[in-house]
Amino acid sequence: MAKILVIDDSRVVVYMAKTILSKQGFQVLLAQDGEAGLQTAMSEHPDLILLDLVLPGLDGYQVCRLIKQEIATRDIPVIMLTSKASPADKVRGLEMGAADYLTKPFDEGELVARVNTHLKLKQLYETLQEKNRQLQELANLDGLTGLYNHRFFQETVSRDFQRAHRYHESLSCIMLDIDHFKKFNDTYGHQTGDMVLKTLGGLLRQLMRDSDLAARYGGEEFALLLYHASSPETLVVGERLRKTIEKHQFRQGDLLLKVTISAGLASFPHPEIVDAKTLIECADKALYRAKKEGRNRIVVF
Repeated sequence: MAKILVIDDSRVVVYMAKTILSKQGFQVLLAQDGEAGLQTAMSEHPDLILLDLVLPGLDGYQVCRLIKQEIATRDIPVIMLTSKASPADKVRGLEMGAADYLTKPFDEGELVARVNTHLKLKQLYETLQEKNRQLQELANLDGLTGLYNHRFFQETVSRDFQRAHRYHESLSCIMLDIDHFKKFNDTYGHQTGDMVLKTLGGLLRQLMRDSDLAARYGGEEFALLLYHASSPETLVVGERLRKTIEKHQFRQGDLLLKVTISAGLASFPHPEIVDAKTLIECADKALYRAKKEGRNRIVVF
């Protein structure tokens, strides 16, 4: 049931609007001046607002402008109620963010039609926003593992390193990859290799904090960002990941497989780490050392 907020100081108009809209199944909220209307809009988040132009205190233009300034209320459609019918008044209201006008005294059929039209438009807009959000989320994800992709990781680490530097926060990066993965693919086939990558992605999601970020960096390589985590704290996380993956059974039909990972860790603040690019490079150097020193280990830069 949609909620309609009527902001009008006329008892006759309020009574008419409430009677007509209630009959259509709407929940009707009432406010007799601009201040009360703003407070009700903020607390109740109505689906649509009917707003009189002439009000005690804040007039309808001011109320509309303030409604459209607030993030919580700016997407609520506003229909101005006015006894003035001049084009200048209508243009001014539309410039303030009103979606439509209704001249008083209004016809019952016209009121219901305009309210229904703008409620449908609002619903279509919200559906479109949600679809866009879902598409954006999909664009940020790796299709195989369900983790974030390389592009999103690069954008995020660049932004978040600047924030960590500005506010003197810790930020750690772990670069890891699967040991001898090419040999593994050659032996068991790419379908089994994809199963391992997908399963590993699921393990990383389970084992990391919701506030941290895991991404598929490319091929069999993964990148992790841990926020507000020093090097010793991140090493504990890295070791837990390494041991869990080493013990995990990767199943493909009747085939049970074991894999290990090598990982490199770099943390900011560090005298040699001055930007996001260096943070990644240092973690990558530590990863190279981990592989050179025998694999199945984590090395701190």
